[in-house]
Amino acid sequence: MNEDQIRGAANTIGGRVQRAAGALTGDHGLEGEGAVREAAGRVQQKAGDAVDSVRDVVAHRPLGAILSGFGIGILVGLLIARRD
Repeated sequence: MNEDQIRGAANTIGGRVQRAAGALTGDHGLEGEGAVREAAGRVQQKAGDAVDSVRDVVAHRPLGAILSGFGIGILVGLLIARRD
């Protein structure tokens, strides 16, 4: 697990607790904040999953990763050149 996955899991759990506390006390603001925090935690976890996936691909297929990066760089360069 990387740092984003750990922090995302912590935010997801914290958001659930915060949302439940808001529902229990009738504080809709706290409940809404908890829902937002929970959703942000899930997004952060998915970002961490994506980072792990990229690391695995680069570790197992370094030449493919280099060529993919080169191709993306060319595409971005062409798109930027068209804007001018």
